[in-house]
Amino acid sequence: MATELVKGETEVAVFLRFLEASHLPIYRKSVEKRFPPEPDILCTHQSEGAVAFELVEMCDSRLASSIAKASDGYLRTSDPSPNIISKKLRKKYETAVPIELLCYTAGRVITPDNVILSTITPYLRTWRHTFSKAWLLGRKGVYVVWDAG
Repeated sequence: MATELVKGETEVAVFLRFLEASHLPIYRKSVEKRFPPEPDILCTHQSEGAVAFELVEMCDSRLASSIAKASDGYLRTSDPSPNIISKKLRKKYETAVPIELLCYTAGRVITPDNVILSTITPYLRTWRHTFSKAWLLGRKGVYVVWDAG
């Protein structure tokens, strides 16, 4: 339970960072951490009403492991985006409100924003999924990756 609590705190912090960078008109006090099978965040958009966000970190597990061990030296990495996004697009959620996907980087991937964008965009365009919009909170900024509207 402690790890789920820490994960929830991290997700809320990332989401608030996303709101600051994106300037989305979402009431900050409405941001609420939710648990599966619901999406990660439930909040209120000032003009569109309730909206949910599912978060996913673009994270290279080998890099994360190396960072955790504080090891240095040669490390072979690759873009983890295809595996991460395909797993996320297969998941089912229980909510009555629109769901948006927020992909983010947090220093555990070396893949540049433009590569992540060009990798995940085709998945979002061609897969059948429940997201109405997808975002990337990357190192260089916030990007709308895909919009069903």
